[in-house]
Amino acid sequence: MMESLQDFFHRAIPIWSSGGVLMFPLFLLTIIIYGNAFNLLFRLRRNILIRYRIDKRTESEIESDQSPELNRVKNLLLSGTADRKQINRHFEQIRSASLPLLQRRIRFLAILVSSAPLLGLLGTVMGMFSTFSGMSAEDRSFDLIIEGISEALITTQTGLLIAIPSMAMLSFIRQRRKTLVLAIDRLERFNALQIFRRNGESNIQLTA
Repeated sequence: MMESLQDFFHRAIPIWSSGGVLMFPLFLLTIIIYGNAFNLLFRLRRNILIRYRIDKRTESEIESDQSPELNRVKNLLLSGTADRKQINRHFEQIRSASLPLLQRRIRFLAILVSSAPLLGLLGTVMGMFSTFSGMSAEDRSFDLIIEGISEALITTQTGLLIAIPSMAMLSFIRQRRKTLVLAIDRLERFNALQIFRRNGESNIQLTA
């Protein structure tokens, strides 16, 4: 195991150094992107509405399920003599407590993801400058030409390797956010229907 790690670093370090000065910013960008992405995924996975798949449950399923998990969800509901406006205000508070911050973090992550291939493209341009400098020199510096080509290719490849998996993660995070929005909407409809029925207004239907 140790030998394989040593062999990996022995091969990776020359490739890394051939990428030029932009490899370190790309490395920092990788840490920031995937740190934010995994943090968002962890937080969304722990959200009680997503964990218990409230968006997939009907009003009757929510009402009939008396498990401790669903009772935790039902603690978010208004009870008593609340009217529709109170229910709307209550669930708007629930939305404002989680969705705006989540959306800002998703936007920030999207900016970071889109910057990875652009940073790789900048490395391509810098590498081509080095290549042209070597070609225009009087003695045709082949070392400088090779270094420029290596820098151009490695930074481009690194930027794409960072961006492609993180784009997939970003798409999954956006889908999880959509699931959370649907779950809150479902719970609001259930809460309204529950209170209307309790107040003798069972003819009101609130379906998805």
